[in-house]
Amino acid sequence: MAHGNTVKNAQKLQEDFYFSAFHPVEHYTLETVFYDLPRLANITCEEWISTALLKLCGMSRMNHIALENSNIALKQFNAAAWVLKTSTGTEDNGADMIGVHKNVQKKLVPWCSTFPGQDLGSELRQKREEGLIVVASLIDRLPNLGGLSRTCEVFGVSEYVVGNLKYTEDKQFRSLSVTAEQWVPISEVKPQFLSMYLEAKKKDGYTLIGAEQTSNSTRLNDFKFTQKTLLLLGNEKEGIPADLLPFLDVCVEIPQEGVVRSLNVHVTGALFVWEYMRQQALAGTHSNRVHSQEEET
Repeated sequence: MAHGNTVKNAQKLQEDFYFSAFHPVEHYTLETVFYDLPRLANITCEEWISTALLKLCGMSRMNHIALENSNIALKQFNAAAWVLKTSTGTEDNGADMIGVHKNVQKKLVPWCSTFPGQDLGSELRQKREEGLIVVASLIDRLPNLGGLSRTCEVFGVSEYVVGNLKYTEDKQFRSLSVTAEQWVPISEVKPQFLSMYLEAKKKDGYTLIGAEQTSNSTRLNDFKFTQKTLLLLGNEKEGIPADLLPFLDVCVEIPQEGVVRSLNVHVTGALFVWEYMRQQALAGTHSNRVHSQEEET
């Protein structure tokens, strides 16, 4: 006990609510489970469920477990100082850390894992409306294709087109896609058939955009996307072949200030997808606002 920080650590543990006040039988209540324990374990306050909310949910009439604690022993405690630590592992003042801890990293478990055996991905894919199609048939590096798949899924792209569907089964693809291929609609168009595919999509009313630097290209920050847009990405080294440029309605480039004058195609695609989604979100907000004003009138 006399060596190192053993005595100091033991004293801290004895001061903790778990050793000094908590009683597993007397405190067996919904208030303890859903409010006090999360609070004292320093879980973000968004996860604390108050007794008032539990009452609204009709949980005050449960027979096998009480709603509230009969004493205020746990209410008198805050999260122990040894629980509140900086990212470097060093201890800090608990009061100072409380405010910082409110802004925490929050990752959600994919909802699909909650329903094993159900093909919820097909239902999700059917709900995607006609919007952005990302064509990556010219890309031949699997990490780029896998990363783009993830980007397309995250931002709700309507369709992701690759040169070969077998790419999605490769480990290099899946190491970057992290199961995104299960949730985003993916189709195959081989590079030699791209011209016919582009013509067909133009007849379907899509605006065909090429991510390429040309003599007449438009800057991305100046371009206005239509809802039905097809984005063609070029090859990692050669870009978009010259024989495909005439099929496009416009070429759009990303403004750059550096010397290299080139971005990885996955990064390029992600910037285009983000800008498209940003504009569509703003357009949706404006449309809702106009609709509300019309109803008021």
